[in-house]
Amino acid sequence: MENVNIGKNVSSIWWIMQKGFFRFLGPESADVFTADRIALVRHCGRADLAHIEGFFQFQHFGALQSEDFSVDATERAGGKGETDGPIGTANLAAVLEQIGKKVTVITDEPSCAAMLAACSIYAPSAEVLCVPKQGAQAFCYSLLKHHKPTHVIAIERPGRGADGHFHNFRGEYIDDLLADTDLLLYDKSTITIGIGDGGNELGMGNFRNMIEERVNHGDVICADAPADFTLTSGVSNWWGWGIRAVLSAVTGRDLMPTDEQENKLLRAVVYNGCVDGVTGEAVLTVDHLSQEENLRVLRELRAALQLPDYTHMEPAQARRLFRDNSMVRPTAGMCAGYAQCNLIVLPSKEAADFREFAKRNPFSCPVLEESEKGSRYLKTIARDIDLARDFPRYRVWKDGCLVEEPQDVEALWNDDLVAFLIGCSFSFEEALQQAGVPVRHIEEGRNVPMYRTNISCTPYGEFSGKMVVSMRPMTPEQAKVAAEVTARMPRVHGAPVCIGEPEKIGIHRLEKPDFGDMVTIKEGEIPVFWPCGVTPQSVVMNTCPPFAITHAPGHMLIADVKNADLMD
Repeated sequence: MENVNIGKNVSSIWWIMQKGFFRFLGPESADVFTADRIALVRHCGRADLAHIEGFFQFQHFGALQSEDFSVDATERAGGKGETDGPIGTANLAAVLEQIGKKVTVITDEPSCAAMLAACSIYAPSAEVLCVPKQGAQAFCYSLLKHHKPTHVIAIERPGRGADGHFHNFRGEYIDDLLADTDLLLYDKSTITIGIGDGGNELGMGNFRNMIEERVNHGDVICADAPADFTLTSGVSNWWGWGIRAVLSAVTGRDLMPTDEQENKLLRAVVYNGCVDGVTGEAVLTVDHLSQEENLRVLRELRAALQLPDYTHMEPAQARRLFRDNSMVRPTAGMCAGYAQCNLIVLPSKEAADFREFAKRNPFSCPVLEESEKGSRYLKTIARDIDLARDFPRYRVWKDGCLVEEPQDVEALWNDDLVAFLIGCSFSFEEALQQAGVPVRHIEEGRNVPMYRTNISCTPYGEFSGKMVVSMRPMTPEQAKVAAEVTARMPRVHGAPVCIGEPEKIGIHRLEKPDFGDMVTIKEGEIPVFWPCGVTPQSVVMNTCPPFAITHAPGHMLIADVKNADLMD
């Protein structure tokens, strides 16, 4: 993968294919179709893949999405869901949640328990819906009307053949096992993506002639429904990893799962009723391939990405990447040892009141440095700085409403603006890790979950509102250690404001953070909450100043001062 920038051009995608992601499995495999033809296909007059802005360029990918994705996954083997499909779906749901998209997963009754289990591991905020066998079309119409998905992704989902029936790859009827969801692929209001490996899946209508010629029972099994993009691989699940790899490359974030996570996922779907789609056996295999054979593909993808070592990157290097718009990612875990900062920028009139507001709320709004009026530079916490360009992502507010999330605000900066750099809880995470306390969002490659509370800030002038908190799960014993460690760091929010009992501070749905991503809370763990530098954004929404700029939650400025310098 040397000198290949995945996601920037088509040749990059083909490099992934050639390096093992799509590989020849041999004539004994059920996936003969993919052995003969590997495809990333445009049709129906959609975006030209020579420029691939429509799907693979992250900045456009983000802009294309409004609210929801719908991901549909199931195949049938002996009346049970198979292991190929739910695993890929869970990976897709996970990575889409990681980049800030809302995900709805739909499946049939035989796969519902497995899909719920898979999403609880990888995408706990995803909505999982079971399609009724009777009334499936009405269900689909309702889904499109009320969810208004921008994209529909069908992975390993059988579609009706030319004879009007659903088939498995052996040519057997499976009508009694499936709800009819084909119309989701025909909907013109969404971009549709079909992922498959055998020819009977939704999206394979693009290849009917070839499937009829080359695949056993091809004239019978080929699904009629086309897709705007058809993605094929030796095992459909692999495209879950493939899309995670593409998005890792274009965001500069490591969004890939670990071997341990995938092993846990496979065990969960088998325990909840899935079987190998080729053998029909409830074993830890996918399409008759051992887990070790599958994981080789994942490892090859991870190796091909060659992501930089963000943990030990120098702050100035990270800021240059953000400044050039060549990387967009949450900054948790980056530049170990160095402080990170929240941001609020206000016109000088409002800045005077905010300055006093921050003094009255030192734990939620600990100001590390204030810029001179009109200046985009700092003197103390960082040099070689451009406040309009050195955060990975910003938020622009007008009259308390979020209007834009750009990668720089250079065009919006003027001589009347004052910037406040506010301490960030990311700065105490290194100390937590050194004390043996886990930092779950770093472990899982996610943004930290943040919540609005019922805790009122001390008002001043026009500024008032509720505190925002960040959450990290840990055992009660670890929470005691964490409280002691962070109490010594008041300039980056200090000790927790709540340990366990989220209802006491007005948080009733941990699985639905107001900002950031949900993370796994393991058995025996409790949520621990700290004041958060996103509080000024809550205050902006409450008090509605005419104009403000903030950082996007989790997307911080990395300073030149060390975390140790912020300890009392």
